[in-house]
Amino acid sequence: MWVGLEAADKLGSVVGAVCSVLGLGLSAYGLVRARNPESPAPAGAAAVTNSLADVTTAELVLQAGTIGGGVAAGDGNVVGDHNLVAGPGGVVAGPGAQVLLPALVSPAEPLPPPAVDLCVGRDTQVAGVVAGWKAGRSVVVAGGPGIGKSTVLGRAVTDPAIVAAFGARRFVVSCDGAESAAAVVDKMALVLGVAPGEHLRNRVLAFVREAPCVLILDNFETPADADPAGAVGLVAEVRAGAADSTVVGIGYRGGGAPVGLTGMAETVLGPLSPAAAAEVFSEVAGDRHRGDPMVTVLVAELDGVPLAITLLATLARSEAGLDTLMAAWRAKRTDLLAHAARPDRTSSLPVSIELSWDRLSSDARTVLSLAALLPDGWPRDRPGLYLPDEFAAGVIELGRRALVHSDHPRQRCLAPIRRHVAAHHPPEPAALARLVARVQTLAELADRVGDEAGSEAVATVVPEFTNIVDVIQARLPHDPAPLAPLVRKLLLFQRFTGLGDDRLARETLSSDLEPLTRADIASALGELYTGRGENSRARKLFDQALPLYRRAGSVLGEANCLSNLGELEFIESDNARASELYGQALPLYRRAGSVLGEANCLRNLGELEFNESDNVRARELFDKALPLYQRVGDVLGEANCLRNLGTLEFYESDNVRARELYGQALPLYQRVGDVLGEANCLRNLGELEFYESDNVRARELFDQALPLYQRVGSVLGEANCLRNLGTLEFFESDNVRARELLDQAMTLYQRIGDRYSQELTYTWLARLP
Repeated sequence: MWVGLEAADKLGSVVGAVCSVLGLGLSAYGLVRARNPESPAPAGAAAVTNSLADVTTAELVLQAGTIGGGVAAGDGNVVGDHNLVAGPGGVVAGPGAQVLLPALVSPAEPLPPPAVDLCVGRDTQVAGVVAGWKAGRSVVVAGGPGIGKSTVLGRAVTDPAIVAAFGARRFVVSCDGAESAAAVVDKMALVLGVAPGEHLRNRVLAFVREAPCVLILDNFETPADADPAGAVGLVAEVRAGAADSTVVGIGYRGGGAPVGLTGMAETVLGPLSPAAAAEVFSEVAGDRHRGDPMVTVLVAELDGVPLAITLLATLARSEAGLDTLMAAWRAKRTDLLAHAARPDRTSSLPVSIELSWDRLSSDARTVLSLAALLPDGWPRDRPGLYLPDEFAAGVIELGRRALVHSDHPRQRCLAPIRRHVAAHHPPEPAALARLVARVQTLAELADRVGDEAGSEAVATVVPEFTNIVDVIQARLPHDPAPLAPLVRKLLLFQRFTGLGDDRLARETLSSDLEPLTRADIASALGELYTGRGENSRARKLFDQALPLYRRAGSVLGEANCLSNLGELEFIESDNARASELYGQALPLYRRAGSVLGEANCLRNLGELEFNESDNVRARELFDKALPLYQRVGDVLGEANCLRNLGTLEFYESDNVRARELYGQALPLYQRVGDVLGEANCLRNLGELEFYESDNVRARELFDQALPLYQRVGSVLGEANCLRNLGTLEFFESDNVRARELLDQAMTLYQRIGDRYSQELTYTWLARLP
């Protein structure tokens, strides 16, 4: 067929263009085949023919790519009838070529909430969460490291009432490691079974809103700290427009809901009760340890922190007894509580605590390092008792992070946190020095017990006593000169109040001290032992102190030591030796110009004469001592002297005068904070009422005195009070109870070697049928 020149020219141009395109395509195909001669197919890829009929789409986008290589997606193009497909940046391939595409992601099934096998002592908190959800309220469960937030939420979400209300739409998402709201969305998608891809956030929120559900976002402190606005915004989006009865549960490491989350019920977890702590330990460790008294001792040192209890109990599973575990705990403390090759917050208490430490500001870290030295923390309304005002923001932050536990009226670190921080994050020297200075001030106050303002000193120092002792004990090896003299003052305070033990004093005496300081502490510890019925230990200490005082030329110290030895002999009924020692002390007091010492010595001699029934001489000595006490303003000595005179009047049957003198002495004891003196006075009044046959009032007074004796550790006073009660029961014909009380008193008298009181008690026991 003939055509015109113009038509032939046009047809030639079209054919040339088609051939040119085909040539380019074949050249490119050859180039790709040369570069990728035998590329293996990626795992999971699907091979399809590169033709229009076999094109694969994903998310409505045509996909094509290099031969045997990675896939490129874009708009598809078909050239002529050669079925060639290309995308932007892709490669043109000839007919029959193979294009490898990745397998498409399909939606997964949602993950069910994990089962919680052990949840002890949290029934009230779990019930509160369940009630909130059933009422359509979202809930925040807050608390410190390892306190059991995940456990409470996990038990609540599997509660039968919640299962019945929400069925399978109960989800637990851990936000651990999610440093942004977007990362939380990714974790939510995994748990909810929402396929990844474009518009993931929208599809996740749509899933949550399509029907009622419970959604728990645990460990929410991670995104709330790293992306606070995003985290709060995400929760708001979850809650906004959700189906009726869709509720959220937030697990948050802190003292309450994160800032910005409003309208949610709050449950703040504290430590477990001792009974619940022991039950958790026994459940985890096994029945072999149930009922072992060592369990109570161990869990007491863990301060009710469930994670610590669980981890320590896990170690006990293979132990026949708990003595070795106790030794290991006291040696390693929280470092013992890490149970995995790669420990995390659920398998390691140190890791859990360190996660909290890492998020603290500089001020909060300083406060926490100081709080770790204070087992009893500080008054909730007066952290300034120990901390400078500049650290107030740090105190607030620790409360918000739940790193200090508020146990009205105090704030303190729970023991596992305190021990970990003390071992791994000690305070800077400057901050420590400021704390120690405040502790020294409190210790100086302890020396005022027995003075006019003694009751005020007692009220201030008693709640802080454990803190004072712990800080001084920790710092004493590093700074003995200013701290060692405080130990004597604390021993005096202990003698009057019954607080504490001898640990600090014994450790102080084992260190290198000046001779006079050593003598003062030994003598003060001896007085404490005397008051607590440990006579042999007291005598050894007085025997150590006496030559030190003489060597140092301390006449007053020597006189005090002789008087203390005399008191021991008097207690043990060796009146002749007691009189001799008091007789040696009296001229030394006068030589030293100690009016108070002279008055004490005269009063002691008066008690001795009274004990030997020389009431005339006893009254003479008491009458000499009383104005000396009043002259120097020694309220305690005056109270003692008045009580002695009251007892003398009682034995001379002048009950009116006796009651008057006891009535004068009692408020003086209370004023100076002398618990032992108060107990003695109450017991004396009880004896007077018993003598006048008012057994009801007598029993009431003895019952008031007994716990005071026990509080100060006065074995003699406790024994006397038990004997009084036993005698009262005898006269009321309750012989069984009378024998029980007199036997208890006898045991105590034998313990302290009081022969006179033993004989008196035997007399009463012999009268029982």
